[in-house]
Amino acid sequence: MKFGVCVGTDIEKMKLIKSLGYDYAESHCQELAKKTTEYLDEMKATGLPVVAANCFIGMRVVGNERNDAQISEYLERLFKNASYLGLKYLVFGSSGARRIPDGMSLEEGRAQIVDFLRTLVVPVAEKYDLLVAIEPLRPEECNAINTISDGVEIAKAVGSPYVKVLADVAHMYVQHESMESLLKFKGLVVHAHTSNPGPDPALDCKRIYPKKGDAFSQASFVNALKTIGVEHCSIEANVLDFESDVREAYEILKELR
Repeated sequence: MKFGVCVGTDIEKMKLIKSLGYDYAESHCQELAKKTTEYLDEMKATGLPVVAANCFIGMRVVGNERNDAQISEYLERLFKNASYLGLKYLVFGSSGARRIPDGMSLEEGRAQIVDFLRTLVVPVAEKYDLLVAIEPLRPEECNAINTISDGVEIAKAVGSPYVKVLADVAHMYVQHESMESLLKFKGLVVHAHTSNPGPDPALDCKRIYPKKGDAFSQASFVNALKTIGVEHCSIEANVLDFESDVREAYEILKELR
């Protein structure tokens, strides 16, 4: 297993996590799409691979606000830059973009998400040979795709080898999905996010970086991922102190490689 950290396009954070021993960085799609080739070269110069990027799209993909021309222009820039950096996965969480509006049924909303992925995303994913991983999000964040099974259902409906699923331990934790439930999704779940999913009062009860003494066992998640062939797992969590957080988390995760 290779471990990385979600750092956006922050070059100094990339240098830090490389120095600590992390294997790669996970970037931010919307930031990447705006970057010049010169800036991307600076990211490359850190020597740390950028394997994935999250926050896939900010524009609405469900409802009357969807603008296919604007979306297609954005996707071309994003995939071109992501390919230039050598990414493997683009993570489609994007809670606001895929929120199903009031008055629209769940079935219709999901059908529009499938159409967005099939007609707009898959062609550019094929062109640049990049996987898109659907990230299920807890109901408080998104009313469309909440469980791993939801994500798998959408991916199967799209019917493309370029659309798969991401497992985020924090959203699984909220939905009471067991780590063992991942074992039935081999070949469908291709990337992962980890954290200490338990609430932390210092961060308004948000997920934090893994720390020694956590009640949650990172091994239970990582071992399930290994069993189904997932090769990369990124920390995605809220920060108390970035440097100390990534240092302590690395000491835990490096033992699980």
